[in-house]
Amino acid sequence: MTILYVVRHGQSVANSKGIMQGAKIDTPLTPLGRQQAQATKEHLSGISYDHVVASPLLRAHETAQIIAGNDANIHLDDRLKEYDYGDWDGELEATLWDKYQQYFDEHHNLLAGSWEVSHGDTYDQVKDRLVSLFDELVATYPDGKILVVSHGFTIKLMADLVLKIGNLTGLSEPSNAGLTKLVLTPSTKTLEFYGR
Repeated sequence: MTILYVVRHGQSVANSKGIMQGAKIDTPLTPLGRQQAQATKEHLSGISYDHVVASPLLRAHETAQIIAGNDANIHLDDRLKEYDYGDWDGELEATLWDKYQQYFDEHHNLLAGSWEVSHGDTYDQVKDRLVSLFDELVATYPDGKILVVSHGFTIKLMADLVLKIGNLTGLSEPSNAGLTKLVLTPSTKTLEFYGR
């Protein structure tokens, strides 16, 4: 079985300012974000990784470097990029929540169909690239322990691939530097825990 230790990046500058940050807007970690990543590193200190893979976006790459160490061989993979919010990337979240209420649930989680207005990714586009990544990791590291560093909405969709919820309204994004554990085999996917 392939074990994925999936970590959301630490707090970024855009996170701290309430800016919608998808695949196009890329800001570095804040000092708090670096502390969060360091705390996750300490939590995972007893684990030896067979592979480290991260989104190429700066906030995720920085988080991976902190957790895995600057000397680690970190593979950057576009399939782990955040959901592309299209025209909404770089906008204040509060403004979007007010202007496009019908595309967010009561917890401000993005609902399916928003791409019709924002011209961003569809859920299926992101899920397809994640399925491709999962299949590759299971084939290449059938008994591996893998550190994966990605983004909130992308990790939420990873969880949906396992749980098959379909409606993501009840599932919040993991917190910054939150940890999710997935166990994959060629025929099964298990979510051990989410966003700790």
